[in-house]
Amino acid sequence: MGINLPFRYNSPQVQIFLIGFVCFCCPGMFNALNGIGGAGKSSTDAANNANTALAITFTICSLVGAPAYNIFGNRIIIPAALTYVLYVGSYLSDNDGFTIASGAILGIGAGFLWTAQAGIMMSYPSEQDKGKAFSLFWAIFNLGATIGAAIPLANDWDNAKGDVHSSTYIAFIVVMAFGAFSAFALLPAHKVVRQDGSSVSAHKFSNWKREAIEVFRLFMDWRMLVLIPLFAGSNWFYTYQFQVYNGGGYFNLRARGLNNLLYWSLQIIGGGLFGWLLDQKFLGGRRNRAFVGNTIVLVLLASLWIACIFLQKRFSRQSVSAPGFITTDVTHEGYAGMAVEYALFGLADAVYQGFIYWLLGTMTNDSERAARYGGFYKTIQNAANAIASQVDAIKTPYDVELYIVFAINAVGLLLAYIVCFTVTDITVEKVDNLKDGVAAEVLVGGRVETIEDASIKE
Repeated sequence: MGINLPFRYNSPQVQIFLIGFVCFCCPGMFNALNGIGGAGKSSTDAANNANTALAITFTICSLVGAPAYNIFGNRIIIPAALTYVLYVGSYLSDNDGFTIASGAILGIGAGFLWTAQAGIMMSYPSEQDKGKAFSLFWAIFNLGATIGAAIPLANDWDNAKGDVHSSTYIAFIVVMAFGAFSAFALLPAHKVVRQDGSSVSAHKFSNWKREAIEVFRLFMDWRMLVLIPLFAGSNWFYTYQFQVYNGGGYFNLRARGLNNLLYWSLQIIGGGLFGWLLDQKFLGGRRNRAFVGNTIVLVLLASLWIACIFLQKRFSRQSVSAPGFITTDVTHEGYAGMAVEYALFGLADAVYQGFIYWLLGTMTNDSERAARYGGFYKTIQNAANAIASQVDAIKTPYDVELYIVFAINAVGLLLAYIVCFTVTDITVEKVDNLKDGVAAEVLVGGRVETIEDASIKE
């Protein structure tokens, strides 16, 4: 006797919910910890160097992650997610070398996890639902970061020291381990069926030779090259926001924790509204919506960075290190405005990431290609993040870091308009390596149109 569920378990929405839950527990908690500034430590040096090591291996393994996902499927997610447990555990040792090494290992796991996530989120839903799919994933993922932010805030509200309690790290470890093993619930791609009856994947498992060729071709795709500055800016601002604005010494631990909670809470709102908006046909066809989305992100980020230029005048590396400097608490005058700016940083991040995922989703409905696009995005994103971490690690003046990230975001979003011109209402693409075909076939809006009894119909 089977179990009757109130939902269709093999639907794209349920599978996106499940990968969202994995990310809720693992990257979500990691983001909450990093968002405190210095991963909860009074000094940001270990976190900066660990983040650099993470970004380097994340960069490499994002390119490798897509082939691994296309060859092995969802099985790579569980060991990838467990690397988050190791990383947080390293902070219990007070050994900076172990933390940095764990950061490098986490980069490997994150590369595999996030390329798998991209393949699932961008290719599983129907074309008219891709924005809503992002909203669902981003809300669940950042609910993890929000709850994760509440843990140290509650645990360390009266903590006068700069470091969080050990029990905070232990709580993160337990949640992350549970999330990693919850990936067992994910179905293989070929068993997931859209509402129109089409399978989200008709591929055979790929092979390394084929994947190497396809990854190389990404660097020959002019759209990917034009989007490099957009991808680079998507995590560059984390270093400024987490390590400078929130973790640069201006706020005490309690204020940092509350800022962190507000940041991730606004992520849920921003991602939910923006993803829904990008699917609304009253804005016109997909090309029009691409232009609208790009403009919203550009205006929002430009406004926040301009406001931040004035707020940054309140402190510098030198001022926060001066004898007698008093850190800002939640009860101090001027805190509210700084907190609102930081919360809106979270909303802007969700909008920025949502636009990238949606734009990439307009280029393909193929699960293999979506994973490769996601891997390329994460490769550029984390290569830039490694540079940003070291820009901060060499004690670059805070205002200079702000000007750099503002410039990168502006250039990336302006260039993205070029790619917006290529967006079509229905994606038509050629795919190969299909179970029922013997050569390349045509995928129209996510449905294979030309397979007939394993023969080719051109």
